[in-house]
Amino acid sequence: MSSELLTALGLFAGGVVLLLLGGDLLVKGAVALAERHGVPALTIGLTLVAFGTSAPELALNVAAALGGSTALTFGNMTGSSLTNIGLVLGLAAVVRPVKVQSSLLRRELPVLLGTVVLLLTLSWLPNHLDSRRQLGLSRLDGVLLVGCFLGFLMMLLRAAKQPSKVGAALASDATEVVRREPLLSWRLAVVMVLGGLALLGLGGKLGEVGATGAAQALGLSEQLIGLTVVSIATTLPELITSLMAVRRGQSDMAMGNVVGSNIFNLLFILGTTSIIATVPLPGGGPLILMAVLGFTLVLFPLSITFDWTITRPEGLLLVALYLAFMGWQLWVGLTST
Repeated sequence: MSSELLTALGLFAGGVVLLLLGGDLLVKGAVALAERHGVPALTIGLTLVAFGTSAPELALNVAAALGGSTALTFGNMTGSSLTNIGLVLGLAAVVRPVKVQSSLLRRELPVLLGTVVLLLTLSWLPNHLDSRRQLGLSRLDGVLLVGCFLGFLMMLLRAAKQPSKVGAALASDATEVVRREPLLSWRLAVVMVLGGLALLGLGGKLGEVGATGAAQALGLSEQLIGLTVVSIATTLPELITSLMAVRRGQSDMAMGNVVGSNIFNLLFILGTTSIIATVPLPGGGPLILMAVLGFTLVLFPLSITFDWTITRPEGLLLVALYLAFMGWQLWVGLTST
């Protein structure tokens, strides 16, 4: 084993340790804030936790766009979306069945589905990115995606300010587990949230550098690295945070983290990246987008079966589908080089 590969694996291991610590701090602090201000854990998961754990993807893709590595950007965003649903949510359900609130099916999941359909439509329209009329996302498409994200954020804030009877019930359910523990002061909760996000950012960066270095040492292509290795590495904050959340009985936060992260990734991060540098649709891009659409559609029947709960067998199904698709992508990428 080469020294480069050993160094990369060491960085990756160190990043995982920081992610474990950061994820635990973030969940504890975020749940305490949710209880103190009467905000449902689902809303916290859709906003604060989802956006915070997606910070590594934002930093990576802005840097990639500035450097012109749009193939890495596209692969990272679509791969992260697949990883969130297949691996993060799947493993969370395996650890503890994930209860799905009806408001998520009425509001956020349809928004996520509409986001994927919009991205498919924009990606397949001829945007005259070059003289060959290559398909992809133009700067105007990026502005539209970011605008849709701001609309989604306003919808969440409006719902949080005007809670309905259902929302009040959700808030009660979301804090049921937390009330068993001593209430943290809001100052300590804020410090824990900020400290958790800092550790997640540092751990995510170490994990990303280590995973990317190991992949490059093995000779993988840029697009394949973005779709598989980098997407998994930058999704580690979501994975650790969701596992910590379900372990503490906060399945609302875990589900909100996954759905909110995907909306944030596809609308805000990919939109911002497209504004900085147009993102052509790489080879195999349509198939990957269709896979994201398929994984998103699967969430609807899984969410309403077995008393609105994603069970352990369903979690195993998500993980198996994810591993099968990623394994096939790796096999195609390696055999084509």
